[in-house]
Amino acid sequence: MSGFGASQDVQEVAARKLFTGVENFKVVGVNPTKAELETMYGRELNFDPEYIGTTKVEDGDGEREVPQIRLDFYLANEEGDITTKAQFYVANTHHKSQTGKFKVINAFGKATWLTQDAISNKVMPDNMHWYNATEIKVAKRGEEELVAFLTNLLNLPFKIDELADPSDAFAKISREEWVKIFAGDVSLLRKIIGGTNNKVGILLGVKTKTDGGLVQAVFNRHTLRQYTKSSTKATKYKYLDKDVNESKEAGAFGNVDFGASDYQLREFVIGATKITADNSNQIDVFAQAADTEGEFADNADWMSED
Repeated sequence: MSGFGASQDVQEVAARKLFTGVENFKVVGVNPTKAELETMYGRELNFDPEYIGTTKVEDGDGEREVPQIRLDFYLANEEGDITTKAQFYVANTHHKSQTGKFKVINAFGKATWLTQDAISNKVMPDNMHWYNATEIKVAKRGEEELVAFLTNLLNLPFKIDELADPSDAFAKISREEWVKIFAGDVSLLRKIIGGTNNKVGILLGVKTKTDGGLVQAVFNRHTLRQYTKSSTKATKYKYLDKDVNESKEAGAFGNVDFGASDYQLREFVIGATKITADNSNQIDVFAQAADTEGEFADNADWMSED
């Protein structure tokens, strides 16, 4: 005897809109706890966020496994119709070039490469007097991009020589704070984002996953001051464009479509990105491993109450 149950109404779920181009965002959280994520998403989650791990790196000092932390900065634009997150991976180790130089960073968050002797003696080479050596130290891998993001958010001064107090332009994370951060304590970062009403400019892209799904992505190698988007200068995205092209040439973001070259904010049109054997499995070079909560965050609009 055949039988079928009663028909059930189908509840249509609106597809999440995806965007390309530059938009200004308020930073509304960093490395939320499970309870904080559930408040943001409006429902229970079946995972506990894990931000601390290890990663393998390889440079002039060979290959090694080191501690790493993932820093998730949750973003919302002024209208509230675009929500996403910027991720930064920071490894607790140095970066040594094949020529024997170390990446260093000064008190103002500016990085360069120096020999061990120059670092130890704190004496700049004759051709590097342009570099401000105030409180230089060996940078952690990923520290430069993180500090640049925070510097742009805070709109810290560019012209240090014109400041009555150069410390007004400081953009540094102390050794003691890094110990806390790698232990999972991001109170310093929470204090920074909680102490400003500024926004930060972020380049959005649409990532094609290996299963063909599309998710919102961001370009985390170069962020912008809030005022950049409204500038009328034809060259306002000159250095952003340079970093995007160099990253793609190096094999990163091969499966991310950042939209038209003018970087104007636009809704993404499905079908604009053609999947090929060359781009179907590329990943962001900052990302070391897939994480379930990361995929959840990319696919859900956490500002939605639905």
